[in-house]
Amino acid sequence: MRRADVAQAIAQAAPGHVVIASLGTAGRSWRDHGGTNPTFYASDPMGAAPGLALGAALARPDLPFVLLEGDGDLVMNLGSLLAIADAAPDNLRMIVFDNGRYETGGGQPLAAAGRTDLVAIALGAGWPFATRAVRGTSTAQLAELLGELFSASTGPAILVVEVESEPSPYGGPGELSGAEAQQLFRTQLANWERPKDEEL
Repeated sequence: MRRADVAQAIAQAAPGHVVIASLGTAGRSWRDHGGTNPTFYASDPMGAAPGLALGAALARPDLPFVLLEGDGDLVMNLGSLLAIADAAPDNLRMIVFDNGRYETGGGQPLAAAGRTDLVAIALGAGWPFATRAVRGTSTAQLAELLGELFSASTGPAILVVEVESEPSPYGGPGELSGAEAQQLFRTQLANWERPKDEEL
């Protein structure tokens, strides 16, 4: 499933939620394809968004919050899953965009990508509700899973959505994604080395 489709499905499923969006592709996907919900876009450092969402949920127990999180951002601070489970805010939901890569930084694989199970980690940390939308999940199936997430009787609750690897959605003049910058450097280096190789 593409990130844009996930963002659109969340917008339909949670029109009344306050959104905390992590840095990177999860936040950009929401900004470009999500709803009109009040949204706080977290920035550096990586791994800060879960703590921000927890603080917001505890400070305003009268409001429902949803954290849109990238898997790369989450693995930078897996201890946040313990803190959130311990505080047990009923009004916090987390949706993780999971592709096993640091997409914004150039597409490098996460440590143990393909072997790590974020749902099992959340359950092991004490989350009362944790489930997954696997690759190939249809829009209708995702809507059903989102319904289960937002109607869970106790919180916190987490849904890990396996998304396709895509170019990082950077925008603006002169702004390059990590992948674009990496490719540009490789091209420049190859062009720089080629004349030296030809002289030999």
